[in-house]
Amino acid sequence: MKYGVIGTNFVSDFFMNGAKQVEGCEVVAVCSKTQAHAQAFAQKYQIPHCFTSYEEMYQANLVDAVYVAVPNALHYEIATYFLERKIPTFCEKPLASNAREAAEMIACAKRNHTFLQEGLIPLFNPNYHILREHLGDIGPIRQVNLNFSKYSSRYDAYLRGENPTTFRADLANGATMDLGVYLVAFCLGLFQAPNKILSTAALLDSGADAAGSSIFQYDGFTVNLTYSKASDTKNICEICGEWGQLMIDQPSQPQHITLMDRRDQRTIDLSVPVKENFYYEIKEMMDACANGWIEAPSIPFALSNLIHETLSEMRRQSGIVFPMD
Repeated sequence: MKYGVIGTNFVSDFFMNGAKQVEGCEVVAVCSKTQAHAQAFAQKYQIPHCFTSYEEMYQANLVDAVYVAVPNALHYEIATYFLERKIPTFCEKPLASNAREAAEMIACAKRNHTFLQEGLIPLFNPNYHILREHLGDIGPIRQVNLNFSKYSSRYDAYLRGENPTTFRADLANGATMDLGVYLVAFCLGLFQAPNKILSTAALLDSGADAAGSSIFQYDGFTVNLTYSKASDTKNICEICGEWGQLMIDQPSQPQHITLMDRRDQRTIDLSVPVKENFYYEIKEMMDACANGWIEAPSIPFALSNLIHETLSEMRRQSGIVFPMD
């Protein structure tokens, strides 16, 4: 499958590292807003074709599929452009700026019978699937704590008044729509829709949030989600049941899953070694397209819709408003 990459920030580097490991995956074109950025990325990875317009990339008739890694506010516009032209689309997380856009993108994929995938790394990770299989080993679940905080390299630029994209509400950015997305997807992929959501956030002058916290209420247990782009934590997560705990070393790229059994004091490592995370996303997309499917088994459309309905409700409660809302 011949890919075109749209966007040249650091996450596109991750895509390229994964693409190298997938047999049959070839990146033949790159698109960036400036020719210099496109050329630099192309030279770095020996990509033969450069563009500054995604329309020109499509019109060149070079690509079988695209990977979209641009600011969140542009996902809807670019993804629907390619879906309408029946080009399979791998869109970086979050799929859209709000629930309405996500639903329209999915409807577009269905209407054109064209594959669409949301790039939420943990849901494709083998250790995440192992975790889901072992939820019953800890008995009735009573509490879940999910943490993901990382001091952003661009927060200092924000404090200097440089208005980086990371903290701009007009681009649908901020902590909830970045690190928070991982926690929401991690939770909903395991437990589906909560009965109740309570959310709050620390808002910046830009209208985006620097940090947030949510409680999801389920029958018999609660999930606590905390996330920040202006502070650090160890990011260890835990699922606590009456018989023991499942410990996860990190929510975005699970490397270690540990079962701690309270009944016999056993500690069991459930993990398997994992490859470059984008390997699993790209491989699943290529397999799905080969089978004529239009959604990924690891994150079907129903789950993407649920994730974005949840994110929109969290933002509503927290007072985070985007122009596209």
